Amino acid sequence: MVNGRLVSLNTRGISNFRRRRTIFSWLRKQKPDVVFLQETHSTKSNEATWKKEWGATLFCSHGANNARGVAILIRNNFDCTVEESIVDSNGRFIILKASRSGDPTLLVNVYAPNRDSELVTFYRSLLQTIATNNLDEIENIIVGGDFNCRLNPVVDKRGGSIIPRQSVISKIEQLQSELDIWRIKNPTIRSFTWSQSNPLVFSRLDYWLISDSLSDNVYNVDMISAIKTDHSAIIIEFQDVDDKVKGPGFWKLNCSLLND
Repeated sequence: MVNGRLVSLNTRGISNFRRRRTIFSWLRKQKPDVVFLQETHSTKSNEATWKKEWGATLFCSHGANNARGVAILIRNNFDCTVEESIVDSNGRFIILKASRSGDPTLLVNVYAPNRDSELVTFYRSLLQTIATNNLDEIENIIVGGDFNCRLNPVVDKRGGSIIPRQSVISKIEQLQSELDIWRIKNPTIRSFTWSQSNPLVFSRLDYWLISDSLSDNVYNVDMISAIKTDHSAIIIEFQDVDDKVKGPGFWKLNCSLLND
């Protein structure tokens, strides 16, 4: 997935028409090719309406009208063909096997739960889904969304406890060999995607995780203030690299660990 701009945002719910219209309008101004949304609060009954309002391709994993839900939006005329989609029945993830110029790419939009026991179960289920469908063999993989976990609390959190949630982090680490492209490009910067005022806490919960084969194609990865939500949006942009030497993907799935 090269020469593309992806935006990911936890919306805190867009079931309300005015709120949804405002966020859709803000997203269009970012000129994305692909959008990952989390906490959409969508239901099957409003999927067609949302697709019409967005005016382009829309994939939804529904939660309830006041909880969960994720969506992937693809702009019209973007050179991307979706060959296969896997939609979580609980509104927690969407997996798209897509092709651009004949180059297969896996897009994974994640909205993880916030309790440790549920997080471990969730990531185990995600790993199992990818393995069962032989999608871990795809070289180019882009995972984005709200992971509800600080991968390194020392630099990814300010305020509150900084004790690592190791059981959760270890499951996320089973997804890839190279964590977090934003941190790789910003190894010492402390910046956050979510905050609360009482008590005052700042955390980086939203991530782009990409395969090694795509790292040379990344020319911008950033987080920007959004509207109508307590999360910042995260952005990643890719461009072609001439004579790029492809390396291994980042999925190093150890199936024996799925039953831990």
